[in-house]
Amino acid sequence: MTPQKELLANKVAIITGAGRGIGKATAKLFARAGAAVVLASRTPAEITAVAEEIKADGGQALAIPTDVTNQNSIDQLMMLSLRAFRHVDILVNNAAIIHPVGRVWEVDPVAWEHLIRTNFIGAFLCARAILPHMLDRGDGHIINVTSGAAYSDIVGMSAYCASKAALDRFTTILAQEVAHTNIVVCGMSPGATDTPMQTEIRNTSKNALPLVDYFRQRFEEGSLTSPEEAARLNLWLAIRNDQNGVIAPISDKSIRDELAKLPL
Repeated sequence: MTPQKELLANKVAIITGAGRGIGKATAKLFARAGAAVVLASRTPAEITAVAEEIKADGGQALAIPTDVTNQNSIDQLMMLSLRAFRHVDILVNNAAIIHPVGRVWEVDPVAWEHLIRTNFIGAFLCARAILPHMLDRGDGHIINVTSGAAYSDIVGMSAYCASKAALDRFTTILAQEVAHTNIVVCGMSPGATDTPMQTEIRNTSKNALPLVDYFRQRFEEGSLTSPEEAARLNLWLAIRNDQNGVIAPISDKSIRDELAKLPL
């Protein structure tokens, strides 16, 4: 077995939002590192395509269409994952959306609530569903993909910023609740990343998002984080047991130095 394959050998990882962006890159990297990966998303065609790519590369992958805002859908995800692989070692809560974007009094309240349910409540529901299994086994990693938006006042992005702030606090509190176990709960903050979500942001009007020119400039400068870089940070967190309660930013130089040491 190669050093790369040994990183996650015999591990099983569930990754939400796995059809594109950071989720897709994480699924492919985890598979190359030896894990069997379960790809969850509301878009069956996307996760099926990613699963086929992983299998063609010699990895193990299972695509399960999932709506993280729906308890029954999450229960089905966990049941099918455990039926297929008998255990789950890693959960990456990555599913997220960016809209609605706009002033609070202008946005659709139903859409605002749906974002909160997708970006935050979904992570809670997934963690809650898999934790009894992880507690029984006495081991596990839960990685919540968060954002610098958690502590930024971005006009027009009240729902997104609020969802990530809530996710940060949920992460640190859950980490304390499982501190007596071998389960590690941590956050991954990738910074502005070159994903379809960033494309949506750049296509937003300046009236709805006054900072849109900043995001456009980052793209034009080529200074966005790549999905592959973010995936490496997810992998680094998945193989470490000393990051419980940590919200790890990819901008941290010491972390970037650690990522460079991974045998990939």
